Amino acid sequence: MLRAAVDAKLTETESLDWKKALPAKGEEPAREFAKDVAAMANTRGGLIVYGVEEESGTAAAKAFASIDNSDTAQRRLRQLAANGIHPMVPGLQCLPLESDDGTDKVLVLAVPRSADAPHVIGVRDRLGLPFRDGAGTGWLREREIERAYAERFAGRQAQSQRLAEMINETAAMLDMERSAWLVGVCRPRTPLPAVADPLAASAVRTVLETVLRRTSEMFTAPSQERFQLIREVGNEGLNPRTGLRRWVVRIPTTHDTDMRSMFVHIELHHDGSAVLAAQVHGWGREEPEPGVHKVLCPVVESFAADFAALSETYASHLGGQVPMAYQCELLKPEDLPLQVLDLHRLSGGIALGGYQPVPGSWTLRQLVPVNGEFPIDADAADVRAAARAIALDIVNQFGVPRLHLFE
Repeated sequence: MLRAAVDAKLTETESLDWKKALPAKGEEPAREFAKDVAAMANTRGGLIVYGVEEESGTAAAKAFASIDNSDTAQRRLRQLAANGIHPMVPGLQCLPLESDDGTDKVLVLAVPRSADAPHVIGVRDRLGLPFRDGAGTGWLREREIERAYAERFAGRQAQSQRLAEMINETAAMLDMERSAWLVGVCRPRTPLPAVADPLAASAVRTVLETVLRRTSEMFTAPSQERFQLIREVGNEGLNPRTGLRRWVVRIPTTHDTDMRSMFVHIELHHDGSAVLAAQVHGWGREEPEPGVHKVLCPVVESFAADFAALSETYASHLGGQVPMAYQCELLKPEDLPLQVLDLHRLSGGIALGGYQPVPGSWTLRQLVPVNGEFPIDADAADVRAAARAIALDIVNQFGVPRLHLFE
């Protein structure tokens, strides 16, 4: 595509910027780079292509000018963006390309339209808010800045509404007659770059296997105490079902014509969003009791670990480097109280087996939804901390002060 664009002498646009060379060293080149990136993020996003020379005075592509597109060069661009733009632009993606004969090398920087716009560049009293104006760059005026901030706040509200819609969409897919369900949904706050491809069906298994490995490293408690929710889907992970711009992995029921999901339900949306739902009881390890919906603490902790690992793993697999907003809710089929149970334990925390109400806990009519954000480029410790926070936010509402699988 770039070869055709150069041959056709394609002119720069609001979403396309040709650059002959990478930013030079020094304060002024770094500021100019930050202005270019922030301008695109503040407008509609686009591509900055390093390694293409322009025709003088026309902003049209002239010829390739091979550059360094190594990992080192990519890291430097990301570092310049992080240091010079406030708030940081999430979701930047570097795409190194090379001609078949290796003579032409370019580096494409994909800049998403940012949900955190407007982005400011500069330090101290030299601050500015750039935007793309056709093939050039302008500066936002006061009224335009006001509108940009209003759009940011409106976008945050729309994000919350979309998470709630995803919860409702998932609920319609679940067998609510068997159990109450924990449902977690997440989606990137910034859309994935246009150069990102949807996940292939064959890669779904890879994602789920990676999640299993990551969650197994989170817990210090004996493995028999946890619920390996992702593993429960078994061979369903080998043959994901097609949904509306998403892959669906679930255990279908056999007793109703709707074929709703039981035990575990997973969705991987092509836009980077993800869903995990799990029954909170009915796994055959606790005695039924009329009049309440049981909520098993080990299920809550296992769900939190699998949900955090699924969200981060899927985002990383797609190449996303953006914060993920999430929401977790506990859905129940009937208006019965929620009762929290844990394994029967000795005073030292040793599990004896069997479930009983947690001493000192109380029942709830409704769980307050748990909201938050998974960080950018999370490592194993970050994912574990996020999972632990979700589990605590849930069990604390029942008056349960501590976790067991995470401790």
